[in-house]
Amino acid sequence: MNVFILELRKLNCGCHVNGLFVGCLLYADDIILLSPSVEGYIRAIKLHVVSLYFNASKCRCMAVGKMCNAVIRPLHIGNLQIEWCNCIKYVYM
Repeated sequence: MNVFILELRKLNCGCHVNGLFVGCLLYADDIILLSPSVEGYIRAIKLHVVSLYFNASKCRCMAVGKMCNAVIRPLHIGNLQIEWCNCIKYVYM
């Protein structure tokens, strides 16, 4: 996983919060990718390091901030489209 995070940082695929790079949030086997642009997100999901591949049927995209109501082109992983949503519900035990 560290290799993936280092690659995100090297490609500058992520956000900066008070000067700290935050490219993803990790919890157990879940990953939240953070990007200030759609292009950064696309670069992040195309990283093929440490045999990490994303399952489009389990992925969702969400825009926040000024662009949250903008019409954004569909994103894909392979031939599968990733659904855009207005909120994210995380279920934990």
